[in-house]
Amino acid sequence: MASVQNDPEPTLNLNALIAKVTDLPPMPTTVIRALELAMDPDASVYRLQLLISKDEALSARILRIVNSAMYALRSEVSTVSHAVAVLGLDAVKSVLMAASVETVFQSAKDLGAKLMSDHSWGTALAARAIARRVKAQDMEEALVCGLMHDIGKPVLLQNQRLRYTEIISSVYSGQSNFNDIELSSFGFSHAHVGALLARKWNFPPQLAEAVGFHHDPLSAPNYKRLACIINLADLFMSRMGIGFVKDETLALETTASAEFLQLGEPVLVELAMEIETAIQATSNLSR
Repeated sequence: MASVQNDPEPTLNLNALIAKVTDLPPMPTTVIRALELAMDPDASVYRLQLLISKDEALSARILRIVNSAMYALRSEVSTVSHAVAVLGLDAVKSVLMAASVETVFQSAKDLGAKLMSDHSWGTALAARAIARRVKAQDMEEALVCGLMHDIGKPVLLQNQRLRYTEIISSVYSGQSNFNDIELSSFGFSHAHVGALLARKWNFPPQLAEAVGFHHDPLSAPNYKRLACIINLADLFMSRMGIGFVKDETLALETTASAEFLQLGEPVLVELAMEIETAIQATSNLSR
């Protein structure tokens, strides 16, 4: 991979970004084929079930999610065919995309990998809860977007290990935040890398945009609401101390995202309790 120069301003040009971060991970082959089947109205559900069943890791992942408190089923699901039938194709698509994201976090075997994974799953659960509260059209989409919002971090860690390890240490010690120090060091942030990866994986455009603008949601050109949901979910994690950044004094009701979504302090307090319960109940999902 070509070396990254210390540009003073963020590189928003997509071609320049591709030139700087060339080693983007491919989506797992099985997931690509499964997503194609899930999105094909003429494909049989049986073919999808059969394809997923042949991948033991993916099958285990789907069964773990469907049996978690996230879906609150009355009885345990023990087969992929039953899981697909119970979840429905829309939820199956989100689980498949989540599986792709998880492979990147698992590949970043590092001291900070666990914190990244816990933070991303917490943000995903928070995004889902917020989306439900504001009656967003697609809660599963918010879940996947929340899970993917920081996917650029392990990619940068793999591509620029020495420098990014220093960045992680600086953020963990409270000297700076990821967004600012990344822009200063690389000329782009993990949000830009995440958006690029989402495009490379052919994820929906709203997901790529929300990932790219999750630190500046009001600047999102087309999907401001989803970007605000992800931003607020991310801030919830900071408030709850899940991840590298911890700020128990953060007043969520004063944030631009909460104001845009019209969520006042009483609702945010309720959401905080709901999110904390969801995280505790699904703690095995980030492992």
